Amino acid sequence: MLFCSVVRTRYKGGTSLALPRYAINIPQNETFPQNPYSKLVGGNAMEQYIQQALAGDEASIQHLTTMHKPRLLAKAYTYVKNKQDAEDIVQETFIKAFSVLAQLKEPKYFATWLYKILIRESFYAMKKKERTRQLEVELMEQFQLLDQESSKDYSELHNAIASIKKDYQMAIILHYFYDFKVFEIAEMLGKPNNTIKMHLHRGRKALRLKLEQTMQQPLQSKEVKRMLKKQLFELAQRYANVPAHYELEIEDYQENGIASFMWKGQSKDEGIFIRLDERGHLDDFSKTPTKEGPPITEEMKLEMAEQLLREQYPEALAYYTLVEQNKKEWSTSFKYVQVVSGLPLDVYYCRIEVTDPGEIIHFTYTGYIKNPPEMPAELYNTERILNALYEGEWSLSAESFNKKYHSVPQSGIYAIYDSPLLTQTYDAVTGKPLFDYDDKLKPSYAPFPKVEALLKKDTIEEIVGINDEWERYEEESMDESYEELNWRPKGWQGSEGKSYEHYMKRKFENRVKAKVDKRTKRLGSFIWFAEIEGEAKFSEEQCLQIAAQFIQTYYPEYTPFLQVELKGEEDIEENRAFFRFVVQKDGLLVENEFFHMNISKITGAILMFLTPNIAVDEIEKFEPKAIKPIKELLPLKGLKVHVEWNKVYGKKEQDEKEIRLIYRIRTTDGAFVKGINAESGEVIYSLL
Repeated sequence: MLFCSVVRTRYKGGTSLALPRYAINIPQNETFPQNPYSKLVGGNAMEQYIQQALAGDEASIQHLTTMHKPRLLAKAYTYVKNKQDAEDIVQETFIKAFSVLAQLKEPKYFATWLYKILIRESFYAMKKKERTRQLEVELMEQFQLLDQESSKDYSELHNAIASIKKDYQMAIILHYFYDFKVFEIAEMLGKPNNTIKMHLHRGRKALRLKLEQTMQQPLQSKEVKRMLKKQLFELAQRYANVPAHYELEIEDYQENGIASFMWKGQSKDEGIFIRLDERGHLDDFSKTPTKEGPPITEEMKLEMAEQLLREQYPEALAYYTLVEQNKKEWSTSFKYVQVVSGLPLDVYYCRIEVTDPGEIIHFTYTGYIKNPPEMPAELYNTERILNALYEGEWSLSAESFNKKYHSVPQSGIYAIYDSPLLTQTYDAVTGKPLFDYDDKLKPSYAPFPKVEALLKKDTIEEIVGINDEWERYEEESMDESYEELNWRPKGWQGSEGKSYEHYMKRKFENRVKAKVDKRTKRLGSFIWFAEIEGEAKFSEEQCLQIAAQFIQTYYPEYTPFLQVELKGEEDIEENRAFFRFVVQKDGLLVENEFFHMNISKITGAILMFLTPNIAVDEIEKFEPKAIKPIKELLPLKGLKVHVEWNKVYGKKEQDEKEIRLIYRIRTTDGAFVKGINAESGEVIYSLL
């Protein structure tokens, strides 16, 4: 599934409407009305005006501006007490509103939306003149008018907020209803960040007690949070600019304040995912591109990316460096990373992707640290790291490589040398390995069991074990070669909740899926997502017999090249038996190529079946002719010890996620080493 993000122009929201400042001509009124909250135009007419404004109709823009200007001017004037300043604030409000008008999903909320933008603009204007106290007073007085269109839906919540301590009121209103960040509220009210956090915490607690009295039922703290998080849902909709035909699949609120939302379109490739942190900031966001049009310049894309990052995390750019600007076929990806002593802290980054027509389709943010680690005074000699590699133990095996992804002349199986030190991570100061490799973990193998083939079943359903109580409900094309078939019990009713837990149940619970070759109709794999209850009736040995017979029946051409991976007592389970039948040729294990099977000890049914990725003819063609001893191939060309910052997960809790300077062995240009060609001595590395 392709997911990506939302373009925003100068205010948080969706697709921008490109209007220059001079396109909005606000009439200059000399007087302010006494009642700025007079009844406005009805919903149908309002929707029509907004749709026409989106299309660039100047008359509609002018009409909306004229209609709402008196109300906004009056309110701005109560804040700044200066006619010219009020005019400037209102002008800026309309500029920002019309530039992102496409984000407004409910035209009836247009007036409220304008008012919220005005609050923000007034705050920034008054902040310059140190007069934000007046704005605080006005906000409290006008709170009941804030969401007048939707006050019926939140009446209990609004009344409860109006009853709690003023400091708590302000923190909650500004944070949850106006989307101000904690540090912005702190600046506005002239209080420390921690004080605002305390007010939010205590405010939610006070709300819970008040709501319990009003609703005459006990409430958990999380329930109050969720009432407040209704505002987050509206915020997520604005960020995502959700198309009308998309359906909400996930609306999940966690105890830590994280909120996740996902919408799906009509096809499997259409969708939006957005995750907000506890402050309502974008944490992760991706969407299917929806905007079409002529391409914009790379400079404009970069400006859009930085603007979004600055809006979400204003302080982050002071710590970040743009390290990557990757032009793709139809988009450009920008990666910002915190850099220390010339080396990136790759765990702290922000990645933003912008399409050629100018739509942000991806945003991921992992933060930064204010006190990064310092470069050590002295580093361990890298030559010692390479010497330890050459003097260490090497293992000989085989592996299948694709020339599209790996540095091999032809796709196929190669004999390779490998060492655990190639993938080891070293402390750059002491040179000590950071991970333990236990030789006891190396598996042993036994010959494939001698079993008779069974009578082949005719249909995929029969092979998988689908009976008349199940029905096929979905068929999907995975790629050019395979399709996916799905079954569920007849009359199955999925969970109706929108939480992540309910979503996963709908997706996997009581489901059977299978992968089938489009051309040959041969079964490639299948898995049962269904609970089986009862007592175990089949032994480990009987389950092994069932698994081997299945392979002998449907994949007999592989059996001459298969061996069974032996298990220890700690790997044997009570109700299920797992088996790996690995591919070997001429005594060499072909890495990562195996049949994997899961057998129920309760019913004897196969619950999971996975096949190798390589065809038998590739195994048959593999005949290495001149494998050289590893000592003749050393030292290796093209290897280098690279230094980098990374998190090190220590054995003690206080060591968790410690950032250290480390060494890794890579190719000279930093590619990941896959192995050493046992015939030529060339380093095989990843091209990705």
